[in-house]
Amino acid sequence: MAEVRIEKLTKAYGAVEVLHGIDAVIADGEFVVLVGPSGCGKSTLLRMIAGLEGINGGTIFIGDRSVNKLPPKERDISMVFQNYALYPHMTVAENMAFSMTLAGAQKADKVKAVRRAAEILDLTELLDRKPRQLSGGQRQRVAMGRSIVRDPAVFLFDEPLSNLDAKLRVQMRSEIKALHRRLGTTMIYVTHDQVEAMTMADRIVVMQAGIIEQIGTPLELYDNPVNAFVAQFIGSPSMNIFAATANGATLCLADGSDIGVPVPRGVSDGQTVKVGKRPEDIRLHSNDGPGPRAIIKSLEPTGAETYVAAQCGNEGLTVVTRERPNYREDDVVRVVFSEGPVHLFDPENGQKFAP
Repeated sequence: MAEVRIEKLTKAYGAVEVLHGIDAVIADGEFVVLVGPSGCGKSTLLRMIAGLEGINGGTIFIGDRSVNKLPPKERDISMVFQNYALYPHMTVAENMAFSMTLAGAQKADKVKAVRRAAEILDLTELLDRKPRQLSGGQRQRVAMGRSIVRDPAVFLFDEPLSNLDAKLRVQMRSEIKALHRRLGTTMIYVTHDQVEAMTMADRIVVMQAGIIEQIGTPLELYDNPVNAFVAQFIGSPSMNIFAATANGATLCLADGSDIGVPVPRGVSDGQTVKVGKRPEDIRLHSNDGPGPRAIIKSLEPTGAETYVAAQCGNEGLTVVTRERPNYREDDVVRVVFSEGPVHLFDPENGQKFAP
């Protein structure tokens, strides 16, 4: 096991800079997920840690040594890719032992390592099968087993579940998390799926446009996002963010409707702010009550919850309720914003106002 420390890391392709001075510390034995939209630099960062991409500036430490100039095979890491990359003519056991075979390991050592990995991943009964005889989830477990037999200091995962169907992804999330608990090895995992990040990570690194926006535990990011980007990226459905104007002591929508939220410190009368509300923290009630008016646009029952899309003035809102609403499209309702947490952001830079 090993700590991974990244200091002032930069990466450019010609004149295009894609990572802008990344700083992060991943503790020994920690499970950290890099998450962000496509093109944010998360996979590039992972490949730089692996030694598959060159470094333009900064330093990567694995344990107490800089690995900037070390080839991948000398970094004591193992990488699991989106593509299983299994050899079709080899058995599961042969695929898992392949790196040891290349290194000239003794047969007894290979058998011992493969058996240990197979037990951890519940592959013991499949060792004599070929990849074509396996399901997608089983193939991904074989790919992980190939990494485990190397007993690396750090595991790197590059969107390993993106080729699986939704049900299998949920199962494999649990299996990878259980694998981490068993091995206690440092793991760095890349995904664009924030639900994957929330359910698996000890800490999440949220990236955008080659910078780190915020690092924290899943609930820290959910409850206390530092800016509007993190607020909307973490959470599904994403946070509602809409404009409101300071009018006296409270905030109002463009149509003058008072939303019952106090004006943050430092905001002048008539100044606009961005208000963030999680879908589960908005309440709808009948049209004869207080609050801004909204028009129901659609309802999406999911079983335990119902997603309600509504139009409130010029703003579209998503509301999540565990009740069974009897609204119909085009019904007029009232909206309560003042219950539950409210997040207020600067409309210019997106940064969160101090409480």
